[in-house]
Order: sequence, then structure tokens, then C-alpha cells
Amino acid sequence: MATVAPAAPLVHRSVLHAAHQALGARFSQFGGWEMPLSYTSILKEHQAVRTACGMFDVSHLGQVEVTGPSATASLQRVMTQDVAKLADGQAAYTPMCHEQGGILDEMIVYRLARDRYRLVINAGNADRDVAWLREQQAGGAQLHDLRTSLGVVAIQGPKAAALVESLGGTPLADLRYYHCRPGTIAGRPALIARTGYTGEDGFELMAATGDLAAIWEAAHAAGRPMGLLPAGLGARDTLRLEAGMPLYGHDIDETTTPFEVGIGRTVAFSKPDFIGRAALWRQSQEGLRRRLVGFVMDEPGVPRQGYPIQRRDATIGQVTSGTHAPTLGRNIGLGYVTIEASEPGATVMVVIHQRPTRATVVQLPFYHHHGKS
Repeated sequence: MATVAPAAPLVHRSVLHAAHQALGARFSQFGGWEMPLSYTSILKEHQAVRTACGMFDVSHLGQVEVTGPSATASLQRVMTQDVAKLADGQAAYTPMCHEQGGILDEMIVYRLARDRYRLVINAGNADRDVAWLREQQAGGAQLHDLRTSLGVVAIQGPKAAALVESLGGTPLADLRYYHCRPGTIAGRPALIARTGYTGEDGFELMAATGDLAAIWEAAHAAGRPMGLLPAGLGARDTLRLEAGMPLYGHDIDETTTPFEVGIGRTVAFSKPDFIGRAALWRQSQEGLRRRLVGFVMDEPGVPRQGYPIQRRDATIGQVTSGTHAPTLGRNIGLGYVTIEASEPGATVMVVIHQRPTRATVVQLPFYHHHGKS
């Protein structure tokens, strides 16, 4: 009897796919999406973000809203952050954990109004996240899945504010980091958020999918004289790694807890019970056995995900992310190590092509930008 090959997984494409093709993008699959990896080169796009500005299509990020009189209570139960403390127009980075304290996903929650929140979630977790949120939803709260109707264009870099202001005609100096407000970009309605994933000042522009092309084209035309380059996933990865920002599926998953990742500040034990609270409280009292750390290579070699990390000839963990950092001119990485080897200044060995290669644990982030407020 003939066997039937399993159907290929569905790969999503952004509504900006044709625009990316016209710009000569090279594509890669990420989180079930076909997205630009780079247009010119990862190095040029990385440098544009650090020195001028870069523009990213991040429409693979899912958007959902939770509304209604029980919206706050519903999110308080599933998020580790105390979202009740948010003011209108304020955002918070927060994990969402299961009962054992492992991270199901990490996301940004924006409070748009008293009973209305926007959640921006990771592409690879979107289906599971929506199902989990529906399952845990409190009575009186409604979840609206906006993944097909909204997209995101991110403009990041020291010249991002000037560019976004020129596109909207509204001063943004008073829009603080991790805050948002409704506005218009290129004449199209958008939620303008001062957030990003690059370690630079910047904005994420959330708009209807039908308006994204107009926003993209207007930003590209207005930004070129400023040094703007369209940037892909390759530069996004090197930028976020220099900024010490973990990536779900690499540095974070269901087996890691906020304290192990180094984002224990996002766990609000002061609020009423939430999913994972007991396990996280126990870990906070008992202490950690491992921790995610940053390290710089002292000898030639680029660390890659899965490479063993050793100390005194014993394996103590593994690399979760690694790259050459263009801004620093160093090879850097993130990885989990035993707590004894997690302090800045500790010497560890990364096994690269079967050769132990010396590295030093450092304080994160690798790259500091002081322009955000």
C-alpha cells in the first residue's frame, strides 16, 4: 500500500512580500513565516541601525487584544508582571508561565485603555498562546485574534524618532520608552509604540495589513536620505544579541524560568495568585542551579547554539545563541551555566569543533545605548 507523504507545514508570507522581493531580499523561514534574512548584507543593515536607522517588517509577530471588565483580572492570572499597575498608554515586558514556572512565551503587553490591552506575541508560539489565553480567560473578558488584520513595521536607530515624526507630523519627544499612543503614519492610522528589539531607540508601528505597504514605502522614501536601510532577520538577531535580549526557542523555552533567564524582575510576587507563582516562589527561595549568562570569546571562534560549555574539563552547560558582534568587534554568546560559573569574570571553555576555546563571562548587555528614557 502506498504511503502518503505528510503535508508540508503552512508557511505564511507578509503582505509586504512583494516589496521585499523588489528590494532584492534573501528569504528565510522563521516561526512558520517566510521573512527577509537580508537585503544588502547583515553587516550593513546592522551598522545602519546602530548609526542611522533600519526598517524591519516584523508582521510575523502576532497581535491579540483582551478587552472587557475582567480584562485586567484575566491577564493578571496568566502574566507574571503586575499589569494592573500599567497606566493607559504604558507597556510591560512579561513572561507567561505554566504551573511549574517554565515560560510558555514572553511578550509585550500594552494597556490601551482601562479595559483594553494589546499583546504582541512570538510567531512560533502564536497558535498555542491564543489557545492558552482562551482556556485561562476570566468571565467578562474577550480575546480578539488580530493576527490576520494587523501587522508591524519597526523603525530602529538614533534617527528613528526624526523619521517617524516626519511621517506622522506629531512630535514624539514626550513619548517615553515602553509607552505607546495612537497616531497616523503616512496618513494611515497606527499604534505608535516606543519599543523594539535592537538595543537602540526606536518604534514599532502597528497598523492594518492593508495600510502596511503605504507605511513601508513612505518610510523607505523619507528615510533613505537619513541613511535608512531595510533590515532583515539576520541583523535583527545580531542587534538583539549585542543588546543581551534573549530569543524564544533559543535562550528561552518551557524548561526555563524567568529567574534562570535573568528576568526575575518581571515576576511580581506582590500581586494576587498567578499561574506558576508557587513554583517561582520556591525557586526564588531555594536558589538557582543554572543561569543564562553572556560571554565574550578570548580566543578565535564563533560560538553557536548547542555547543558545550565546560569548566575544569566538566560540561556545565551549552550555548543558546552566538555570533560575531559587529559593533564590538568580538565574538559573543549566551548560554546556560551552573551557578558557580555564572559570575562576571568567570573563565569558561566553549567547545568549538571539538576544541575547548576560552571565553569570559560578562555582565549583560554587551552593548549599552543610553538614548532611551
